[in-house]
Amino acid sequence: MKSGLNILEKSAKIRTLQADDTYKSVIEEITNQQVAVFVNVDSTEEQRREAHDVIRALRLIEDYFDSVYTDEAMYNRKLKK
Repeated sequence: MKSGLNILEKSAKIRTLQADDTYKSVIEEITNQQVAVFVNVDSTEEQRREAHDVIRALRLIEDYFDSVYTDEAMYNRKLKK
């Protein structure tokens, strides 16, 4: 995302992305694939570590989205004062 976006534009674009069916499907598929590595008894320690890293990265993306929403809420609160 380009850095010139203001917080309201950034938040709106993220909401649009998260509501997109293709985005949701891709995230769900990747997550399910990685979880399958954990439940497969034949997975190696390295495979489980990589799966954990992928799931953790997905969570970091969601955390970033949450931080943008928090920034938006704080911005909107400042405007009301």
